[in-house]
Amino acid sequence: MILSGGQGTRLYPLTLKRPKSTMDFLDRPLVDYQLDLVEQAGCKTVALALGHMSEAVENTCRSYNGRARMEFVSEDKPLGTGGALANALQQAELNGPVMVVNGDIICDLAPRSLLETHERAGAFITLVGAPVRNPEAFGLLSIDEQGLVTAFTEKTARQPASGPSPVNAGIYLFSAAATAAVKSESGSFSLESDFFPEMAARGRIAAHLHQGFWRDVGTLESYFNAHFDVLAYFLMMGTANFGGKRPNYSLFRDLIYLHDSVSLGDKCDLFHRVVLMAEAKLAANCHLRNCILLPGTELGEGCTVETAIIDRGTVLPAGAEVQNEVRSGDRKEPFTG
Repeated sequence: MILSGGQGTRLYPLTLKRPKSTMDFLDRPLVDYQLDLVEQAGCKTVALALGHMSEAVENTCRSYNGRARMEFVSEDKPLGTGGALANALQQAELNGPVMVVNGDIICDLAPRSLLETHERAGAFITLVGAPVRNPEAFGLLSIDEQGLVTAFTEKTARQPASGPSPVNAGIYLFSAAATAAVKSESGSFSLESDFFPEMAARGRIAAHLHQGFWRDVGTLESYFNAHFDVLAYFLMMGTANFGGKRPNYSLFRDLIYLHDSVSLGDKCDLFHRVVLMAEAKLAANCHLRNCILLPGTELGEGCTVETAIIDRGTVLPAGAEVQNEVRSGDRKEPFTG
């Protein structure tokens, strides 16, 4: 089950015309990265719980040619993560163990390792925890010596940042009994705020601590930085994960990514941390640093772009200077990177 119904408001203006799940991430729709986990897990069915701009997500996923049967389930009104999951389980008539994945994460988790933890613990629910250095942005997990989640701490800027701490990674394995319990619910509710704390208080959630790569991409800043984190991962760990085996791009050690269809004019200067996605076109003498250009972006001669995201299809006139901004068509938003 991939939870893909959110409006992606923290990614505005990039999500004003497209849903979060279809956003470009290194020339793949974001949902493709969750579908990678589905394939690795050997799931028989993959269901997408949809809401905002559901038709666009469906159209994007039509090209999926994996082994799992695909189901699309839409909600008529926002139901929260728990309500969306219950609604999708009911409409798709799914039973038995279910792996649930949030639609705004990128992770190199081996699903079989999650299953091993789940079976060893005999767990009602197993939740993946990922250690991060800024837990105040996510909220903390409290885990006891038996590996059970005992409490969830809400996001707060007052949490101590004394080093990596485990947070809810947005990946769960529900037993058949847990699936049935959620499926019996109705209305709007949150897994994170309503359902999980109650289950944790009853000792029914086991933790699987993932020590590998995990990133949330639900904000402009995290979406931006995750690109370069993934590229660094490719350089250090190889390209077996995240669709890195694709033959249609080049990657350089100063974290410069170029899709093969990019057009570069004479004397363009790409200086550290630059992503140019498919069909981007740069006229001569452009200077780029610490920026992402989404597919179909066009830059006129002599443009300067630094610490910025330029949205799909946006055209910058000759001599334009963009710094600390997100540009989407004529819309400009401040951005710190």
